[in-house]
Formats: sequence, C-alpha cells, structure tokens
Amino acid sequence: MSDQEYGKKLVEEMDLEPFLKEYEWVTGLALQLVNRSERPDFIAQRSDGTRLGIELSKIMRDPQSAFWARVLNGEEFADPVKTAIHLQKLIYRKDAKRSGSGWTLPERTVLVLQLMDSSIEQVVLFLDDQIIKELNETGFFEIWLTDYTILDAFGTIQLYGIKPKRWQGLHSHSRTGNKPYG
Repeated sequence: MSDQEYGKKLVEEMDLEPFLKEYEWVTGLALQLVNRSERPDFIAQRSDGTRLGIELSKIMRDPQSAFWARVLNGEEFADPVKTAIHLQKLIYRKDAKRSGSGWTLPERTVLVLQLMDSSIEQVVLFLDDQIIKELNETGFFEIWLTDYTILDAFGTIQLYGIKPKRWQGLHSHSRTGNKPYG
C-alpha cells in the first residue's frame, strides 16, 4: 500500500468513527474495526459476534459547484431532491460492485452513505415507502444514511436506517437536546 493509499484509509477511518459511535447508540451493538480493506473499505466485528464489511461513501456536490452555489446564491446545502436521486443511484452502483468478484463478505456488507452537504431531515422527505422498499431489496446487510452536516455543531452525526426494517427511519442522535457547540 502506497503512502497516499495509506493516508486515504486513515482519513476514511476518521470519517467512520462518528458512525461507529452513533451506530452503537442507535442499535445497542458495538462495531470494532478488525481490518482495513478495499472491497469493502473495512472489516468489523459486531458485539453480537457477526463479522461485517463496511463500505463508506460520501454524497456531496463537487467542491467547485458547492463554492459557486454558496457565493452566488447563498446556498449552504445541496438540493435535497438531487441528493435523494444521487444516493439511490449510488446504492445501486455499489450493490453491483458488491455482487462482483473480489468483494469480501458480500452478503454481510453495511453500506454507510455520508451526507456532507445535505440535511438528512430534508433528503428523507424524498425517500417514500416504495423507494425504501426497493433499496431493501439490494444485497446489502444494512444501509445507513448519515448526516455529517451536524458534526461540527454537535460533535456527532445523525442516522437514518434504510435496511434492515427494525432500524428503519430517522433516529435521534446521542447529543439530541444539547446545545450545539460554539
């Protein structure tokens, strides 16, 4: 592994840490990283003994478009409709990759989608029951939509469970009710 690849993995691991904490908060199950990999990004051991793959993907506008939208139009967040469409397409693309050869733990992979410039509460308004049903038919073990837009303010993220059904929906984060930092 090159220094650049190693650095990228360290950044991904730092990005994953808030998810690991909130996952335990929401599910009551801890995830312990066992190994870094590429397909999927990480291998983890869950406190119930289940070994899982974790695939981490960011959903965000390209930096140049985000910059100009902010400067010219005062838009801090991406359009939630476009974000919802983008995340659906991304899930199907990742599912196709998960089904291909060379993927470790393809039937037990957790897909974590990081919303970087869209509020989870706005995006989920465009994920109706039919869309959620279709996304549940993919081969992922679990699918989580995560709101990283609140990380700076609260020091945590918020989760929306897509799959499995027992964790479906928007969950309060561990700092709900507390004032934001700053």
